[in-house]
Amino acid sequence: MGVVAASLEDRHRAKEIAEQFDIPLLDQATRSRDLEGGRGILHLVDGVPSLQMTGRNVPGAVTIDFADKSMANRRRAGHNELLGKAVGWKQAHAPGILDATGGYGRDAFLLADLGCQVTVCERDPIMALLFQEALVRAAASEDEWLALVVAKMALLSGDAKDLDVSALRDVEVIYLDPMFPLDRRAAPGKEMQILHQLLAFDDTDTDLDARSQSAQALLESGTGDDQDAALLAWARAQKIRRVVVKRPRRAPVIPGPAPGHCLTGKSVRFDVYPVS
Repeated sequence: MGVVAASLEDRHRAKEIAEQFDIPLLDQATRSRDLEGGRGILHLVDGVPSLQMTGRNVPGAVTIDFADKSMANRRRAGHNELLGKAVGWKQAHAPGILDATGGYGRDAFLLADLGCQVTVCERDPIMALLFQEALVRAAASEDEWLALVVAKMALLSGDAKDLDVSALRDVEVIYLDPMFPLDRRAAPGKEMQILHQLLAFDDTDTDLDARSQSAQALLESGTGDDQDAALLAWARAQKIRRVVVKRPRRAPVIPGPAPGHCLTGKSVRFDVYPVS
């Protein structure tokens, strides 16, 4: 992993990021395609960081941008309706939410748009950086609607299972969207390819070949039922009202107790677990 600044104006911020994560500040002319595969580069362009995997035939760079038109389109298309029902949202009550698997933050944004206070946990530090930078940019936006939505979102960097109990004081619902195996029958989106690769291997493993092989194995087989079951068990053990798990429409439920009920859309399903 390294950082590349597209201009001299970006160089200072790129240096700060390099020092923060103890990664090299690379030459401006560095191209990800010319580097050994299985790693990643942070590109800084006009102050906006994006992540690009290294090697040939890899997906293009991705970032998090809550001002992207796709976010407003998701709102207009009604993507928040089924999600709102799953978390127990009502006109008279917007529950406090802990999104324990932040990722690109789209569902967290939709929940905040409904009026929920949303705390997001992201365990990967690079994804957390992209997320936090996106929140800062949106908060400073001249778009009043956008600024009001992200004002209801807060980010915590780290594993949700390590949270202090005080972080859950105002949380009624824990929302989980664990990664699912990429479908070999379809061309997966570049964002999901990169997220799978980024989280596929143990950061303590310095053997690049082993990391690359581990990433590829995960792309083909999934994140592991044991990890998902452990996360669900942790969530259900908290003093909250319900746990909501997002799954592909035809995916099996996470191993463990059966959900109380399910809400199914065209492509996704929300498994709802009431917590007594």
